[in-house]
Amino acid sequence: MKRALVIGYGSIGKRHADILSKFKKFDEIFILTTQKQKKYKSISDVEEIKYINPSYIVIASTTNKHFKYLHYCEKNLSGKIILVEKPVFNKIQEFNINNNIV
Repeated sequence: MKRALVIGYGSIGKRHADILSKFKKFDEIFILTTQKQKKYKSISDVEEIKYINPSYIVIASTTNKHFKYLHYCEKNLSGKIILVEKPVFNKIQEFNINNNIV
C-alpha cells in the first residue's frame, strides 16, 4: 500500500495534500497536524510516522520545525522520498542524508 504524508497543514501543506490526492498514486494520504480536518487521515504525533510507513513525505511545517522532522525521518525510516519546503532550515545545520532521498 502506497502512503503519502504531509507534515504541517497550513496553506502550503493543504496544497501539497490536494495535489497528491489528484495524482492517484497513493492509496492513503496522512496529515501530521493538530488541526481538525476531515479530508485526509490525521496523525498528531511524530512517533506515528514509522507506523504508517509512508513512501513519500512532504515537510511543510513551520521552518523552525523542518530540522526536527527531517532528523526524525532520517533516523527512523529508509528508502523514502522526502520533499522539504523552502527554506529548508531557519539556521545553518550540519546534516547528512544517508537513508532517504531528500
